[in-house]
Amino acid sequence: MAERRRALDEVRVYLQAYSVSLQAKLEYRADMVVGVVTSMMLQAAGLSLLWIVLRASPSLGGWTAPQVLYLFGMTAACLGGSELFFNQIWVLPSAIVMGDLDRLLTYPVRALPFFLLTRPELHAFGNVLTGTSYVVVSLWWLHAPWYVWLAAPLFWLCGMLVYTAVLVWFGCLSFRFLGPHLSSMMVAHNLLQATRYPLGAYPRWVRLALLVVLPFGAFHYVPGSVFFGYGAPLIGLIGAPVAAAVTMWLAQRAWDLGLASYESTGS
Repeated sequence: MAERRRALDEVRVYLQAYSVSLQAKLEYRADMVVGVVTSMMLQAAGLSLLWIVLRASPSLGGWTAPQVLYLFGMTAACLGGSELFFNQIWVLPSAIVMGDLDRLLTYPVRALPFFLLTRPELHAFGNVLTGTSYVVVSLWWLHAPWYVWLAAPLFWLCGMLVYTAVLVWFGCLSFRFLGPHLSSMMVAHNLLQATRYPLGAYPRWVRLALLVVLPFGAFHYVPGSVFFGYGAPLIGLIGAPVAAAVTMWLAQRAWDLGLASYESTGS
């Protein structure tokens, strides 16, 4: 009973910390509007390039235009969700260099969730709104059955967690290789963007990397293959929750190992 109460208290702390951080960001309304509009324009530009390709060819990797739009939208929504809820992972390298983790480690809560939640990015609303709109349009265009509509939010959540967990993997390299920036985190970002397109269009080793090593394709490409009749086994639908659980566990392990070698700034 005491453990359950303590867990509930931790959740309240996380929610309150996120709420305070979000309210502080929302004070800069002009910045929010500019960020949201910019992110929506960037997503629209990417979609425009994709549409040029699809006008020249009726399909991409065997996937039709509305099916590719589903992948594009899910990727954008996943990116936006991670930025909105777990964006602080991007400042981990500088936090290690500056010793900002010292204060974090004194809090009576789990350090990793608290760290991730306390720096929401407002332009993420643009990515979430744009991605959600693309998914809705694509499913309407495909006349998707009701269970696909119900499953889409679950796969979006799984994708958001998988992407964040992979960022934590790369971010935790900063505990070993000190520096204010970590370009390897951009590798994870760019590989997520690569899954806006059907993985069947890539070489086999790339598909393997994006399905197993960094399982970004597990939350939209694999379920989409099941929903759209590309021969994927029905068991593929559990791939997204499994990938989310495994990558999150590995992220926590990477964080724990990183903290074990953390030596602060010495000041």
